Amino acid sequence: MKYYFLLTYLPDIHRDDRKIKVRFGDILAERDYIGTEDWQDIELLLLGRDILLVERLLSGKEIDIEHTLYDKEYWKEQTKTPKEVPLFLEEFLQTVAIDGFDIPKSDQLYDIYYSYVIEKATYPLLRDYFRFERDLKNILAAIRARRQGLSPADYIIGKGELVEQLGLSNAEDFGLGQELPWIEQLLGTTDPLPLEDTIEQLIWQYLDEKTVQIYFDFDLLLAYLIKLQLLEKRLALSEDQGMKIVRKLAQSEEL
Repeated sequence: MKYYFLLTYLPDIHRDDRKIKVRFGDILAERDYIGTEDWQDIELLLLGRDILLVERLLSGKEIDIEHTLYDKEYWKEQTKTPKEVPLFLEEFLQTVAIDGFDIPKSDQLYDIYYSYVIEKATYPLLRDYFRFERDLKNILAAIRARRQGLSPADYIIGKGELVEQLGLSNAEDFGLGQELPWIEQLLGTTDPLPLEDTIEQLIWQYLDEKTVQIYFDFDLLLAYLIKLQLLEKRLALSEDQGMKIVRKLAQSEEL
């Protein structure tokens, strides 16, 4: 299905934008103009927000997240007594209810989610993107583990050649430098903020490459939504950090 009107109406967005003209929720409000099967892929993307909410609740932290498929009260109930959860999460939450929740369980939660999206997604872009995101997450986990003197194999998720390579290779770049030249950017960055910026840059570049010859197709709308999520997250964090600085300055003046 082509989206001539919707994609023409959406303003261009760039990674270094400081203001957002059209927000994530504005696009979701156009649901009546999005095909039913296409909307199912958007729901798979939105489900990631539910997964984050579940992960935080299981960790004992409450946060408010917009545009989830189910609200916080629903997940608070289901994480305690899973009765009406999506099937792909049912066994996981039942196990957590018995054994408790820890970091390996958090990794397992995201592995289940990635596998579910890759299996269910209709559009190649969404499947490929989630494979890329999972690979990126695994590479970062392997790098962190090695820097702490731990075995990368214990901190990566999923299956496949890349997972095996990360778990077995002793090379500085895990033997992936030629296939994934951008791994050098991750290896060369240790501070959290520059690393977060590098990750965002890699995702943005990946989406640009995947959509460079796509016009008015749904894949382009999916890429736009993913970019918008990244942009809104970064701007929200910048605003939050700014408010923390303001509060500290205010407290200093009071003293």
